[in-house]
Amino acid sequence: MVKKQSKFLIQQKIGLNIFAITLVGIAIYLGIKTFEDSPLGEFVEGEHYQLLDNPRRVRSDKVEVMEFFSYGCVHCFDFEAMLSEWANAKKDSINFIRTPAIASDYWRALGRAFFALDQMELIEDHHMTIFRAIHQSRQDLSNAELLFDFMEENGVSRENFASIYRSSQVNTAMNQADQMARRLKVASVPTIVVQGKYLIRTTRSVGPSRMLDVMDYLIAKERQSKEIN
Repeated sequence: MVKKQSKFLIQQKIGLNIFAITLVGIAIYLGIKTFEDSPLGEFVEGEHYQLLDNPRRVRSDKVEVMEFFSYGCVHCFDFEAMLSEWANAKKDSINFIRTPAIASDYWRALGRAFFALDQMELIEDHHMTIFRAIHQSRQDLSNAELLFDFMEENGVSRENFASIYRSSQVNTAMNQADQMARRLKVASVPTIVVQGKYLIRTTRSVGPSRMLDVMDYLIAKERQSKEIN
């Protein structure tokens, strides 16, 4: 009698375990299904991106994507290949803007170099040249004279580059970049700002490649908002 009762209890426990496993499986399935079916449920504000308190108004039919970076930042260098490929693939549908961050005298010199090349329409030719020189060749480009020498070695007129580097246009661009970073609360690089109001930075939840996914999500969210309005 005792043996029969024990056998019954064992069978009952097995049945309850199977039932519990089935319930867990159903819950997981429903959770995944809800996640997949919700177009706005993949990324969470406050965890994967921030909604800025003081957004910048964007006047364009295209969604604006602004990267804050520095040539002196190794994480920006590591991110650049992925970001450039992503931006080139979407160049017809987004307005992609690079903005140098100014966190030190060194980064300020590099930021001026970026804007000087931008004024000369040579960014695409020398953007990666500067990145590679600093992070692969370990060249010292920490001041104006070293930058002038470097650009001359790479086929850019030293006189023209130096003149534009010190120009009022570059001064204005630097001031605007600094003010923009302060307004948008850019505290580290690389940082991405989508449509002047969504800020994405690398965190435990968001690595460099994940940033691109969050960017895609926010671009789709912004386009959806425009269609509704």
